[in-house]
Amino acid sequence: MAIGRHEALRTIEEGWTDLDALFGRLSDRAFAKPASIGGGEWSAQDLLGHIATWEAIALAALGDWREGKRPWIEDVFAADGGIDELNAKTVTEKRDLSLEAIRSDSERIHWRLAEELIRLSDGEWTARAPYETERRQRLGELLGSIMGAPKRPFGHAFAHVPDLEAYVTSLR
Repeated sequence: MAIGRHEALRTIEEGWTDLDALFGRLSDRAFAKPASIGGGEWSAQDLLGHIATWEAIALAALGDWREGKRPWIEDVFAADGGIDELNAKTVTEKRDLSLEAIRSDSERIHWRLAEELIRLSDGEWTARAPYETERRQRLGELLGSIMGAPKRPFGHAFAHVPDLEAYVTSLR
């Protein structure tokens, strides 16, 4: 196992803290401004919804794992363009939500995920998948992939910090 659950939780919390500090520097208007993040495609609000989506996917995968089912996200990972398609779909779906709804939803999901990770035993973390798979054979590996960034398990937030930081800096 490349990363333990305590390190995973620490990484998630550090990423959340970094994003939250940057989000906190934005007015509500700047937070919701369209086409301001990630090469002009997303708003900061879209980004927060995106992070919450992937944390919710991790929670769903954990639930499926516990029930002995193959998490649906495995099929998305296996499909060509699956992750990009899922991101586009979910960001679009959340665009009609209010800023307050996005904020409260993301906080609720984040803290629920943190609680679930704290409750996991080391045995659960390193347990083998209850379904056939060649990749992500242990729970910690699966969750690390869901909430990860290239070469950084559980570091999804850090993949977006530079774009958000650039936007926040541009508003000075």
